[in-house]
Amino acid sequence: MPVLSKAKYYKCPYCSKVFPFKSKLNQHILVHTGEKPFQCSICNQNFQRKSKLKRHIFVHTGERPFQCSVCNKGFTQKSNLDRHILVHTGEKPFKCSVCHKNFQRKSNLDQHILVHTGERPFKCSICNKSFQRKSKLDRHIRVHTGEKPFKCSVCNQNYTRKSTLDIHIRSHTGEKPFQCDKCHQSFKRKDSLFYHKVKNKHL
Repeated sequence: MPVLSKAKYYKCPYCSKVFPFKSKLNQHILVHTGEKPFQCSICNQNFQRKSKLKRHIFVHTGERPFQCSVCNKGFTQKSNLDRHILVHTGEKPFKCSVCHKNFQRKSNLDQHILVHTGERPFKCSICNKSFQRKSKLDRHIRVHTGEKPFKCSVCNQNYTRKSTLDIHIRSHTGEKPFQCDKCHQSFKRKDSLFYHKVKNKHL
């Protein structure tokens, strides 16, 4: 009977993490080096993973291959579709162990926990300002660098935030995804819908 060889693990030279495959280690090392070897041929935005570049391409093509069977809304990633389904089911499977509040997403729970701990683990290397979310640190860094990585594929205007680009794109498409449930008036922005509801007492 053959003897199984001892499993080989690859240890990160920067931290204590180990990986069963060298390819996984190489991918992880990019977190430490900050290297982003995969570049979009359309807007030149760089990514650490090829899979993220592939998903990013959908921003330019407009393709949304993952469609909700309930409302037909399309998504660029299956994980986003899975999270969206919870809007229809109302399920909130992630529960805070401190205040017992429930969340639809684990990421929202993780972020919420910081409210209890007061922790701000993401620190700007330029001005030392700290943030609870890495995404907020990434946006903040652009204040220093002036970088505007999100580019409109129609008019080539650049933006510091993807959410701002998404709102801008609607000026080209005419899309108004936010609808008042009282009078059915539609809006391009979520905050515009909120102000409408307050002004007209449609809350």
